[in-house]
Amino acid sequence: MSGQVTDSQFYMWRTIFALAHADDIVTTEELRFMAEALEDIPFSDEQKETLQRDAKEEQSVEEMFKKITDPVDQAGFFKFASKIAHIDGDYGEEEQEVMLRLARIHLESVDIDELVGKVDLRFDEDNFTDPSPSFKNAVTSYRQKFLEKLRGH
Repeated sequence: MSGQVTDSQFYMWRTIFALAHADDIVTTEELRFMAEALEDIPFSDEQKETLQRDAKEEQSVEEMFKKITDPVDQAGFFKFASKIAHIDGDYGEEEQEVMLRLARIHLESVDIDELVGKVDLRFDEDNFTDPSPSFKNAVTSYRQKFLEKLRGH
């Protein structure tokens, strides 16, 4: 289904949007990140409406994450989640706790041996923890890789 967002990918994005609410403050930077995703990713109209609601109304991060059925999408979540968690320059305790809970869920539900080779598990340390001026470029590159995957490239 090249060019369409699967249910698993959709829940990956719902989880990312839910993560923005983890510290009970949705910043301008987080809203911009979500708005750009809504513009750049080929969501269906129904998916867009749901995500627009999710941007405004807090959802259960754990429940959304559990609906990501593809282990590759689960692993991809962590790349985007790192970016949105750091986008406001404050990786708060609440966000850290949520990320640890999700990592536990992920490790309990995935066959790591099967996942290796399907996902690039290396971390680019410069972009992983640094909300620097090149941050927008890093987010854009991850989004571009996601779009290329959807298009089958």
